[in-house]
Amino acid sequence: MEDAPQAMQSKWDDTCRLLLGRELGPLNEYANWLSALTEPISTHSSISGRKVISAPTDYCDTAKWLAFPDVDFNKSFEPLNINEIKDIDSIAESIGERMHYAGSIVFGKSAQIIESSNINDSIGIYRVGRLGDSKYVAYSTMCRFTENCFGSNFIGESRYCIRANDSFRNQRSFEIWRCQSSFDICYSHALTNCTSCFFSFNLWNRKYAIGNLELQKEKYEPIKQKLLEEISEGLLSKKRAPTLLEIVSKSRYEKPEIPKISERIDANEARDKSKIEEAFSKTSSILFGRELEGGIDTYSKWLSRHTRPVIPAKSCASGKPTFIPNCAKYPELPRGRLLCLEESQVHGQSKRISPADAQNLSLKNAHEKISPIAFFTVEFIEGQNTNVIDCAISFDSSNCYLSTATVYAKYCAYSFWPRDSQYLFGSDSPFDSNFCMNIYSCTSQTRCFEIDCCGYCTDTYFSHNCENVNDSMFCFNKKNLRYAIGNAPLPQEEYKKVKTSILAQISDELNSTKDLRYDIYNIACAGKKRD
Repeated sequence: MEDAPQAMQSKWDDTCRLLLGRELGPLNEYANWLSALTEPISTHSSISGRKVISAPTDYCDTAKWLAFPDVDFNKSFEPLNINEIKDIDSIAESIGERMHYAGSIVFGKSAQIIESSNINDSIGIYRVGRLGDSKYVAYSTMCRFTENCFGSNFIGESRYCIRANDSFRNQRSFEIWRCQSSFDICYSHALTNCTSCFFSFNLWNRKYAIGNLELQKEKYEPIKQKLLEEISEGLLSKKRAPTLLEIVSKSRYEKPEIPKISERIDANEARDKSKIEEAFSKTSSILFGRELEGGIDTYSKWLSRHTRPVIPAKSCASGKPTFIPNCAKYPELPRGRLLCLEESQVHGQSKRISPADAQNLSLKNAHEKISPIAFFTVEFIEGQNTNVIDCAISFDSSNCYLSTATVYAKYCAYSFWPRDSQYLFGSDSPFDSNFCMNIYSCTSQTRCFEIDCCGYCTDTYFSHNCENVNDSMFCFNKKNLRYAIGNAPLPQEEYKKVKTSILAQISDELNSTKDLRYDIYNIACAGKKRD
C-alpha cells in the first residue's frame, strides 16, 4: 500500500495527538478501518493510461474514462446527419466515441488533490469523493467546509474528526454519529451543544458526561484518559478500534420504557400529497412537453434508481413509523434500537448509567454498561417545515415527499439532499436547481434531465461534466454550448425539431413502461440495458 502524502501524514499525526494524546504511525495502515464508514469510490483506467477515481460509482461497467486533466473542453466535433439523430438509439450509437465519463474531477481553486473526485476549492485531499471547501481530509466522502478530518461521511463545518458520521459543526470528535455543535465527543450519538462526552446518546447541552451521566470535570477526566489509552493501544496493535455499532450490537436488549408522548405536531400533520403530485405533473410537462401519466408513485422504481430511497422502519418503543436515510451507513443501525425523535429526546434526558458503572467503564465492558441508554434516532427536523411527508432529515422545507436531507427545498420527491432547490424529482445532491428530474451531483441547473457532474446548465438532457451548456442533448465534457447534440452545435430550428422528437420518445416510453432504458449512467455504454 502506498504511503499517504507527507502533508496529509502530518495532519493525521496532529489530529491523533489532539484526540488521543499520541501519534499512531502511518495513515495508510488504517485505510480499511477509516474507509469502512464512507460512501464507495471506484478506480478506473483512463484512455490515456492514467488512474482515475469516480464518485458516484453508478456508471456502467464498459464505460470509457478520461482523467480530468485530459479533457479538452474546446475540442470540435462534426454535427450528426439526419439519419444519426432520428432517435435515441441512433444518437447513442453515432456518438459512442464522444461519450467518455470524466474521473478525478476537480473544480475551482484546489491543490494537492490525490486519488479523489468531485472536489471543489480544497487543498490536501486524499482518497475522497464529493467534497468542497475543505482542507486536509482523507478516506472520507460527502464533506463540506471541513478540516483535518479522517474516515468521515456526510459531515460539514467540522475540524479534527476521526470517523464522524452525519455530523455538523463538531470539533475534536472520535467515532460519532449524528452530532452537531459539539466538542470533544467520543463514541456518541445524537448530541447537540455538548462538550466532553463519552458513550452518550440523545443529549442536549451537557458537559463532562459518561454514559449520559454528568460528572465534575475532575472526575470525568481520569475516566476519559483511561478510555483514550485503551483506544490508542488497540489502534496501534490492530490498526482499528471497535466501532460504536459493534459495541452496541453486543449489548443485552431491553425494550425502553418511555412515558407516553402526545401525538407529534409537525410538518407531517398536513400530509397533502396532492401538492407534490401537481408539482410532478408541472415539472414533467415543462421537461417533456406533456405530463407523465399515472401519478408519481407509479414511477417510484425509476425515480429511486440512483437516489438512495428512504427505508421505512418503526420505533422499538411505540411502533410509530420512522424513515431511515439511505446514506451515511444509517441502514446498518440496529432496527431494535430505533426511536422516534421525541422518544429519543425523552429517553436521552432521563436515562443514564450509574456513577459506579461510569467509574469502571472500559472498552471491553462498555456494551454491558451502556445497554440501557444505547438507542438511536434517524430523524432530524430543524426550522420551519410544512407538508414534509415521509422524509428523513429536513431543514426549512415544504411540500417534499420520500426524500432525505431536504434543505431549504420545495416541491421535491424521491430525492437525496436537494439544497436550495425546488421542483426536483429523482435527483441526488442537486444544489440551487429548479424544474429538473434525475440530475446528480449538479449545481445551478434549470429544466434539465438525466445529467451529472454539471454546473450552470439550462434545458439540457443526457449530459455529463458540462458547464454553461444550454438547449443541448447528449453532450459530454463540454463548456459554453448551445443547440448542440453529441457535442456539436446545430442550427436552432434543426435542433428544436430533433429535441421535440426525442422528448416524445422519452415521454411515450415513460408513460407506457414507467421506466427508461437509458439514463446518464448507461448511455455511454451504447445503451447497455440494466439487469
